[in-house]
Amino acid sequence: MENKKINKNLIIKIISSIIFIFLFIVLTYLEFAKNKTKGDVANNTSPQFEEDYLNMKNTSIMYSDSSTIEDLKSEYKLTGQDNLYEVTTEADGRKVLNIKTDINYKVAFCGMIKNSKPSFEEIDKYFKENNTNKNGIWINIPDRQKVLNFINNYNGLNGKYEIDKEGFLYIVDNNNFTDTDRKIEKVINGDKQYVVSIKSYCYMVDTVTGEIVKNPYSDLEEYQTYEYFQDLNKFIIFVSENEDGKLTNEEIFYSLLKLME
Repeated sequence: MENKKINKNLIIKIISSIIFIFLFIVLTYLEFAKNKTKGDVANNTSPQFEEDYLNMKNTSIMYSDSSTIEDLKSEYKLTGQDNLYEVTTEADGRKVLNIKTDINYKVAFCGMIKNSKPSFEEIDKYFKENNTNKNGIWINIPDRQKVLNFINNYNGLNGKYEIDKEGFLYIVDNNNFTDTDRKIEKVINGDKQYVVSIKSYCYMVDTVTGEIVKNPYSDLEEYQTYEYFQDLNKFIIFVSENEDGKLTNEEIFYSLLKLME
């Protein structure tokens, strides 16, 4: 009786093993067939995709050397005034529209000086009255004492700094300079101008609408240390106020210095 029971269990185990092996073979085959089908589809459609892409490049206004700002505005559904845009070319030859760098720079600068949203009618006036062509690091008036307090008390710096009547940072004492001091000195004596303002938002021109809008960059990305605009050798940098304390002052300082280098 015991032998019959043992034989019965053995038979069950054998049958179960056979079923398991059979299922494994079936599932393996199905997976292989599925992957092969995907590969065949990809191989069959890849040339078609390439052909469609080439046709698109040959017919789309985005890739045409004769495309105008008006043409591209229509293609990209942009509604700003034509004089706000400039055409740039991507690596693949595609033409895109961006706001002119000098206009965005002036809007950002005037929004900083006015401390509110500027209008297009007043940006030239504000810029002419407050802009300077001198190179170095210019600090916005409300932020000058805060900047001096930091750099003159930071352990990573041995130099002594002041801000002149024009608003530019300069060196009073360069004894025992650290490598970081030398980097600041190089920027001060360099061929670029850096306008610095401690503000977690700025104003810019929206590419789609062509309207001046507020950009709360620090709210959109709490770990972003700054936002900046460039026009040739001029930079205007808005440094995060770091109200939530997500960053250290040292992190902000070194990221700013890296940009200036």
